[in-house]
Amino acid sequence: MIRVKKAKVPKLAPEKPKKLEPQVAPAPVQEPEKLVPQDEPKLEPPAPAVAPAPVVESDYLRQYQFKKVDNIPTLGGEATNPDPGSKAEAMKKNLLSQEKVSIFVPKAETEDPKVKLSVTLNGYRLDFPKNVYLQVPLQIAEVIRESLNQQASALLPFQVNRSKATEDALS
Repeated sequence: MIRVKKAKVPKLAPEKPKKLEPQVAPAPVQEPEKLVPQDEPKLEPPAPAVAPAPVVESDYLRQYQFKKVDNIPTLGGEATNPDPGSKAEAMKKNLLSQEKVSIFVPKAETEDPKVKLSVTLNGYRLDFPKNVYLQVPLQIAEVIRESLNQQASALLPFQVNRSKATEDALS
């Protein structure tokens, strides 16, 4: 038999663990960002797939129309359109062809905000909200102005400040 001798490996002294110091490379010097607009293209919102239909204001009075539909009082909408061939339909066409003017419809302090100002011309009834500016046909504006003037003149005899003599007598 052959004998194999084991080689003796010299024992080395255990090495002390070395402390590894992180090597940090110096940071590159960057220039601060400039807040000056560049000639770069701006971001644009995506174009809609279908172009929106232009708003047609041809029937801006529809929102104020009043009519009983199936015996239910209804304000605004297709169902409140005047009957074809009626005086009301002719009046509506006439009003839509007139110049629009801005008017303010006042509300009394004690009046409920739900109360509307009703204007009826040849059977065509419109109910307008109060305490807001409205765009209405010239003829409607004249009717509202006349109505407010008549109301003011009717209430004048009952006001304290109707004349200087009455005001002095009541003071």
